[in-house]
Amino acid sequence: MADRAKPAPGAAEAGTARPRHTGKHLVLLRHGSGRSAVASLHRAAGLRVGVSSDFERGGREQKLAHGEGVLFEQLGAALVHSDPDQLGSLGAGAGGEFETVEPERMVYATAAGHGPPAAASAPADTGAAATWGLQATRVASSRFAGRGVRIAVLDTGLDTRHPDFTGRTIVTQSFVTGSTIDDVNGHGTHCVGVAIGPAVPSKGPRYGVACEASPYVGKVVADDGSGGDGNILAGLDWALRSGCAVVSLSVGSPVAPEDAYSAIFEELAQRALSAGMLIIAAAGNDSLRPGAIAPVNHPANCPSILAVAAIDEHMAVWSESCGGVGGSGGEVDLAAPGVAIPSAWPRPVLYQQESGTSAATPYVAGIAALLAEANPAARGAALRRLLLGAVSRLTLSARDVGAGLVQAP
Repeated sequence: MADRAKPAPGAAEAGTARPRHTGKHLVLLRHGSGRSAVASLHRAAGLRVGVSSDFERGGREQKLAHGEGVLFEQLGAALVHSDPDQLGSLGAGAGGEFETVEPERMVYATAAGHGPPAAASAPADTGAAATWGLQATRVASSRFAGRGVRIAVLDTGLDTRHPDFTGRTIVTQSFVTGSTIDDVNGHGTHCVGVAIGPAVPSKGPRYGVACEASPYVGKVVADDGSGGDGNILAGLDWALRSGCAVVSLSVGSPVAPEDAYSAIFEELAQRALSAGMLIIAAAGNDSLRPGAIAPVNHPANCPSILAVAAIDEHMAVWSESCGGVGGSGGEVDLAAPGVAIPSAWPRPVLYQQESGTSAATPYVAGIAALLAEANPAARGAALRRLLLGAVSRLTLSARDVGAGLVQAP
């Protein structure tokens, strides 16, 4: 736990010109303080704070005016829009309810270059009943399909009228101001497809892992693929309230090797594990191998969030996959197929190949759902241990692929 009310450094740009921060701040609350923190924030810093679940039920936007905030009650954190001098008052006279303050980071869908349409699939998929990734991870031969397991995919939304998702019960929620769940970016639909796509798609081989799981899809980054930490926390808070056992998060921001992981995200990930929810996130796509290996992105660099690297069908690490080269935390935990991955794409394209740790992450999340079905008592930290043990060892450095290639039960 970081020192009380001590602002933490934000993630470095790591060579990108994209904005680092939003001007808002995250506040970590003492665990269990709940809605009493709303009054305390107003008393200590003059902030008017709403509760995230109230915003969702009322259909209101979460756009914050100056001097306002939103409480993520289930997690125990808040997003506030205020002056630094207001936040300075949180460390004293506030009933001990505030632990840490950090600037809100900008986050991005961790996209790589698009591949050709999935109809021009990788050679290993030609004429196959399942994609190379499903074969390499043993999903294609597993008797488990995620039945009864709730899995959340937090990304750019979903094309809910895609033929592979129509008729399926999918709970959706947008956390982006002024935006519906509709995905015009494509990143989210692709990730949802890998995580929970159907056993028999309308065209081509099977590409989805947990085809019978109960999906929850949250839009946490805008159509241009950008958002803020607060959107992620809103999605995580919703997933936790919804009873999701697994969260797939292919969203983040680059860091520099000397940057520490977010104390707030680490504490909240620990709380999620204790409540039975495992967060799985993309390691990032900032390397230029073999010459340059970039550190694992925020928030995947938090020790209590599983960081996923990408490998190709030859079991080689993908050239842009980030590695464990940072300071404290920042390790890669395991690897999954992430090169030439066919999945769903918004209409009218319908199917698209993608490469990157974004495509690898929902593989791991889907397999976590299969393990959760196979082991009904295993949730949170217990499911994490099962997942890290369900791997095929690779002849690659743990720096690049962690424990190894994830395997289905």
